[in-house]
Amino acid sequence: MASIIHLLRVTKIVRQYNEVKVTVENGKTFVADAAIIAVPLGVLKSKGIQFEPKLPDWKEAAISDIGVGIENKIILHFKNVFWPNVEFLGVVAETSYGCSYFLNLHKATGRHVLVYMPAGQLAKDIEKMSDEAAANFAFMQLRKILPDASSPVTMIILMFYITFCYAREVKATIHICLGARPIGVFKI
Repeated sequence: MASIIHLLRVTKIVRQYNEVKVTVENGKTFVADAAIIAVPLGVLKSKGIQFEPKLPDWKEAAISDIGVGIENKIILHFKNVFWPNVEFLGVVAETSYGCSYFLNLHKATGRHVLVYMPAGQLAKDIEKMSDEAAANFAFMQLRKILPDASSPVTMIILMFYITFCYAREVKATIHICLGARPIGVFKI
């Protein structure tokens, strides 16, 4: 039966024809016929693990090109549905900063809910707002698409923080924290 090794920082992976050698931070090496290793993107980006043979150029390029970021959700619950029966409602702007979208949960769940989903720098800026200001901002974005939108009954703000932390010894951990705050009804 296979062993499962975890909670050890991997420093080197050597792949040969009929075996894999995995070295961890305390210098111990594990040898197996095969290995499945789950590694956070931050570790791969920091080159915290030495691979032998070296990863192919196309994999290195893919790791380099993948980004991480923030996507927040502001849930707007309405008394009635007044929007079209589509999956997404897009907010179009002159720059990518102002672009975002609403996910129509009514289409999938039957609930009178739209979810505002800003990402990137816009999401970071919204996080700096008070809850009331963030909820009002989301509703104003909806009014850009649907000027006659009725006011929500309830608004809930969800903040998704996806960050990678690096230390000198190339320790990388992923933190995904979720905070949800029902913030009630606001007059807009």
